[in-house]
Amino acid sequence: RIEAAGDHAYLHTAQRAYLHRITMAALEEKLEGSGLLRVHRSAFIRPERVTRIERRGKVMTLSLDDGTQIPVGPRFRAATLEALDRLGG
Repeated sequence: RIEAAGDHAYLHTAQRAYLHRITMAALEEKLEGSGLLRVHRSAFIRPERVTRIERRGKVMTLSLDDGTQIPVGPRFRAATLEALDRLGG
């Protein structure tokens, strides 16, 4: 997963997180077609790592297989649900 930190981004791997100086907008361009999905203005995830979708009113949160909780931004909700639906069959 990738998480924004101002004009930097944390690139999370199974072993550690790496801080990289790049904006989320620039990352979005570079990552097109990579399999990573932007789900929030400050987060990208791998859809296959989602284990649960939780909805409370208009708030949607994804649980990843490592226990991380990622909020889904309102403007990313439809695309996120569509991508997860395609993944689920």
